[in-house]
Amino acid sequence: MAALLLAGLAGSVAPGAETEAQDRPLTAQLQEVYRVGGYDAPAWAQFSDPLFRGTLPAGFDAAGNLHVLDRGASQVVVIDSRGELVRTIGRQGEGPGEFMQPFTLGVWRDGRFVVLDVVQMAFQTFGPDGDFDHFAKMGTGPVPTLVTMVKVDPQGDALIAQGQRSNPLESALVEAMTGVKPDKRVDDRGLERLDLRGDVITAQPVLQAWRIPREEDEQPGPEDLKNASREDLIRMSDAMAGKKRFLEPRLLWDILPNGTIAYCDSSAYAIKLASADGRVIDVLRRPIAAEAVTQGIRSAVIAEEIRKRFSAEYAATGGERGERPIPAMLDVRRKEIEDGEFFAEVPVVRGVRATWDGGLWIQRRGEEPWDEEGPIDVFGADREYVGTFAAGAPGMPAAFGPSGLVAFWDLDELEVPTIVVKRLPGEVR
Repeated sequence: MAALLLAGLAGSVAPGAETEAQDRPLTAQLQEVYRVGGYDAPAWAQFSDPLFRGTLPAGFDAAGNLHVLDRGASQVVVIDSRGELVRTIGRQGEGPGEFMQPFTLGVWRDGRFVVLDVVQMAFQTFGPDGDFDHFAKMGTGPVPTLVTMVKVDPQGDALIAQGQRSNPLESALVEAMTGVKPDKRVDDRGLERLDLRGDVITAQPVLQAWRIPREEDEQPGPEDLKNASREDLIRMSDAMAGKKRFLEPRLLWDILPNGTIAYCDSSAYAIKLASADGRVIDVLRRPIAAEAVTQGIRSAVIAEEIRKRFSAEYAATGGERGERPIPAMLDVRRKEIEDGEFFAEVPVVRGVRATWDGGLWIQRRGEEPWDEEGPIDVFGADREYVGTFAAGAPGMPAAFGPSGLVAFWDLDELEVPTIVVKRLPGEVR
């Protein structure tokens, strides 16, 4: 398996083949423009996030207005370039302009924006003045289009969306119950363009990223599931999910202002630039080699995963009230972690973001293999390397805006969120 994985590493650098890159240090001198939120904030700025506890979706328009999706309040908050409230849009409900469970937000430069509601399985678009414009359902079949991330297409009334990881058991169950085989579109390794102009979205695949090789087990069909017991379904679900694989490279991507898609799909430092039709036209590289996974790395990652998982399980099962988690459940999950597979290398790249002016910020791993908050390399719109911010200084923005505006989320010790807007110096925009 390790040999198979190593053979597939797109653009991978063999240890010792290149000299490690010398970073050109950048000083994080960002001017604060405004901040809103926090414990004593007005009602419109008491941002809450029942899904992820902070870091709500946000985006700027060309006028410098920041749009924030407040999931807890089921509304979009529009803030001007001075930090003053422009308007709020939406409320809890099922009608046009209302949200049941808003998930993510996209903002076009002209001030239009779109919200995905995962309960209504629909995208709702709004005009620059906040008026409701259009309602586009995600699909009418037994399995609607599902996405993990969407970004507005700067070229038109469309979105670029990343699919969800395929679930063979779920698809087989749907086919067993309905007799209809679900459409197989892009998964978490692919992007598609969603056209929002109709009442039901139409989707067109854009690109398929490098797929990590896996040993596939035989999958049950609809006939196997029709009379399956609950225990059989659990057993089949566990078998089909496969072993957990640590340090597996994710598909990381963003869209440049001209519609070019920048993405990384391997453990190597290789940022592919693709045209709107998915054709790779360039690759940005730095001579930073991916670290081979050793036994010491394996042990450390497993220990960290157990620490994080058991801490989360303890809180989720009432540990803070003195109750104890179910020992059998924890034993199963501990074994899942200890028996997990490992990718052959520690991925270098952990984040890919496009700036308002067409540059790129590329976040690397931190000191530990699991650390996502490492240094950030800055490339200008001309694709030339500008320099590197140290880890945490300033960190990856939640949104890039015009005239160097950037937005960051800040959580206090009680995890109450504040959004802080700053201005970047010209050389890193």
